[in-house]
Amino acid sequence: MTGVEPQVRQLQRRQPDAANELSVRMELQADCLAGVWAHSAYDALEPGDVQEALGAAAAVGDDRIQRAATGRVDPESFTHGTSQQRQEWFSRGFETGEMGECDTFAAGT
Repeated sequence: MTGVEPQVRQLQRRQPDAANELSVRMELQADCLAGVWAHSAYDALEPGDVQEALGAAAAVGDDRIQRAATGRVDPESFTHGTSQQRQEWFSRGFETGEMGECDTFAAGT
């Protein structure tokens, strides 16, 4: 919806060595935007929904998935970010409620 995904895919084709890092930044931005949405929908959320979202973000972190699958972690192969990064970016969006706070491409991940 923001137009970031086609831009990232184009950059990945032009810079294949940066493809994973760009994917991580895009996924973290999606986590942040989910937090912005949760902020705007806070009154409609059930108790525990935000904690559940944070748990889901942690569960799909590349580090957690790799450790569970292989017993080791390879940061060079990450495409979605670590559990901690995903929680941090969701929290940033939720706490601020501002899309402008979700620029993972300008910020250090």
